[in-house]
Amino acid sequence: MERMGVRELRDQLGRQVDEAHYRGTHTVVEKNGEPRAVLVPYDWWSARSDEAPETD
Repeated sequence: MERMGVRELRDQLGRQVDEAHYRGTHTVVEKNGEPRAVLVPYDWWSARSDEAPETD
């Protein structure tokens, strides 16, 4: 699992989205050193969420 700050993520968002999708990487997003969110692969999230829309 990677950790990165909001500013760093902003600069590398496209790469991190690809890392999540193709490699299954989870990224903890920090602001001022405090965890605020997690970027996870969509398939991982949808398998654990009742609110995930069904895909065809």
